[in-house]
Amino acid sequence: MATVVSFSNIKPGKMQVTGIILAGGKSSRMGTEKGLQQLAGKSLISYAIEALTGICSEIIISASSGKYAELGLKVVADEFPDIGPMGGIFSCLKQSSTENNLVLSCDLPFVSEKLLSYLLENSTGFQAAIPWEGAQHYEPLCGFYRSSLLNKMNSYILKGNYKLPDLFEEISINKLNINNFDIFGENLFFNINSKHDLATAEILMSNRK
Repeated sequence: MATVVSFSNIKPGKMQVTGIILAGGKSSRMGTEKGLQQLAGKSLISYAIEALTGICSEIIISASSGKYAELGLKVVADEFPDIGPMGGIFSCLKQSSTENNLVLSCDLPFVSEKLLSYLLENSTGFQAAIPWEGAQHYEPLCGFYRSSLLNKMNSYILKGNYKLPDLFEEISINKLNINNFDIFGENLFFNINSKHDLATAEILMSNRK
């Protein structure tokens, strides 16, 4: 059973920030609704809710499934279905009541509030602030996005380019090279896509205690 987090428990931070949880993927490798899978006795999506709760003035969920309604949070379906994370982020930015937004995928249970706060603190003057994992790649499903990106994102969607890294090339972005992951916790970007990943995450989670 999914952990229920009441919206009334969410405390506003120093600035008004909306938390956007991406839970709208097809979960084809998992075979079932990914965000409701249990990890160490809690649903995956509850980890994202907890990481965002202390920072955000509101939290919304990007999902096409009605199964998340019991969490008491606003659920937003993709305006442009089946185009990946850009579609979910775009649709939620349109529904966000704030200019500042923190995006977090429900399958990244090791992302800490400390990391999200770091992204927020380094967002001033930028349209986005995104972790850059060494010299390898962006982690766009854990990032800061301004609602002012909507027009640019819409133009990308209309021309059929749904790649967030391509979008990043055309906006003002703080590319945050996080070299010492341990500052923010271990296994930060361990991504859960399958039952095997879930079993591995159980071991990693137990090792943290």
